[in-house]
Amino acid sequence: MKRLICIMAALAVLALLPGLASAYEVPKDLIIKRPDKTPQQSTWVGPVKFPHGFHAVYNSCKSCHHEESDRSLGQFLPCTQCHIKPGLDEPTGFFRAFHNSSPTSCLGCHKQKRLTKQAMPPISCTRGCHKKQ
Repeated sequence: MKRLICIMAALAVLALLPGLASAYEVPKDLIIKRPDKTPQQSTWVGPVKFPHGFHAVYNSCKSCHHEESDRSLGQFLPCTQCHIKPGLDEPTGFFRAFHNSSPTSCLGCHKQKRLTKQAMPPISCTRGCHKKQ
C-alpha cells in the first residue's frame, strides 16, 4: 500500500512539472543596455550580454529580482524596471545595481560565491561582463 501511495505521489509531481516550468518564462540571454542618462564609464564599456538562463539554473529568482512581490510573481521584470536613476554613486541607480557589495548585485554575488568557495565566477571587468569585442 505504501508503495502504491509513493508511486501515485511521484506521478502527480511529474504531471505538475510541465505546468510549473511554463509558469515562468525565463529568457535565455539578455542584452543589458545603459540607460541614456547614466554616464558611460569608459569607451570600451558597451551593452552586456547576460546569460540569464544560465544564472536562473543556479540561483533563485529572488537572488537578483529582490523586489518581486505577489503582484509581479511569474512576470519577468528587468533590472531597469526599478534601477533607472542616473549617476555612478546613486545607491539604487543602474550602475550600483550591478556594481556593489550586496549579494543582490552581480559583482557582490560573484564575490560572495568566491569567498564561500561555491563557485569561481568572474569578477574582472573584461573577463566577466564587459568582454572587449
